[in-house]
Amino acid sequence: MQVAINEAYKAGLIGKNACGTGYAFDVYVHMGAGAYICGEETSLIESIEGKAGKPRLKPPFPADVGVFGCPTTVANVETVAVAPTICRRGGPWFAGLGREKNAGTKLFCISGHVNKPCTVEEEMSIPLRELIDKHCGGVKGGWDNLKGIIPGGSSVPVLPKSICNTVLYDNSFFGSFNYNSSAHEFPLM
Repeated sequence: MQVAINEAYKAGLIGKNACGTGYAFDVYVHMGAGAYICGEETSLIESIEGKAGKPRLKPPFPADVGVFGCPTTVANVETVAVAPTICRRGGPWFAGLGREKNAGTKLFCISGHVNKPCTVEEEMSIPLRELIDKHCGGVKGGWDNLKGIIPGGSSVPVLPKSICNTVLYDNSFFGSFNYNSSAHEFPLM
């Protein structure tokens, strides 16, 4: 990431006179504390400020009071990485992936009792079983060996096999069960 930032400075795309606009636009890479919770925007801000990576109460929101009390936009790497493709292909293309209110793509990190654990970018609303079969070569020993899935990791309850057969992996489904699936990483048992 830092190499790309250095190249952008050298090319004049960012810096004191970004793209010849007269505006200063600087980009900094800051390594967080490495804690899982630092994926939440306010805990990341706390980490950047040298504090323990714990979420802040909202309001105030980071857009008003963020890093060192200044207005701040926090964007995760997944969002930044897909932005050029959306700009190139257009918003309607991205919105056409998945289903309404669950459009676009998502990174899924699949581990546990699968033949090929992986992290893969896939459309939202993909059937869970298809996601596992297509990208992980299925469950070790066959689908009948599946006991359950922990969507979102250890912070959520186990999703039983009976639901895993037919569920579409998206926020609408998990929200109906009070699951927080924002992490989109799930170990299989």
